[in-house]
Amino acid sequence: MGTPEDVLVEEYFTPPELEYKVTMPYIGGILTDNNYKIGKFKRKTRPMVIMWMNDLAERTAKLDIPKASGYVISLYGKFWDNRHPDLANLHKVVGDALKKVLIDDKHYIFRDKGLELGKFEQELEITITPLEV
Repeated sequence: MGTPEDVLVEEYFTPPELEYKVTMPYIGGILTDNNYKIGKFKRKTRPMVIMWMNDLAERTAKLDIPKASGYVISLYGKFWDNRHPDLANLHKVVGDALKKVLIDDKHYIFRDKGLELGKFEQELEITITPLEV
C-alpha cells in the first residue's frame, strides 16, 4: 500500500508531456504574500512585481497550454542560502500572474516541490499541469 506520501504522488502523477515548465528569476522578498502589494489598503501592486508577473504571463502564453477546468501549479525554488522564502507565500503572486493567460486562480491547486540551497542564480521553477484537457 505504501506511505501517505506515495499515495499523494500517485494521485497527482501526470505524464511528462502534460507538464509545462517555466523558469523565472527570483527577485527577492518583494514577491511574497506580505510584500507585493503597497498602499494604505494594500491594493496597488509594486511596479517591479507587475513586470515580473507580466514576464511570467508572457512565458506561459508561449507554452500553448491547453484549456482545462483546473491546474496543478507546482513550485520548486533554487536559492543562495537559508534566507529563502516559504514557497507557500509565493502562491498568490504566481496565481495572479497565471490567471492572465489561464483561468481564474481559484481553480488552481498549489503544490510545493521543495528547494535547493547553494545556487548562484536564484530561480523559481513553475510547473503547470492541466487537470482535465
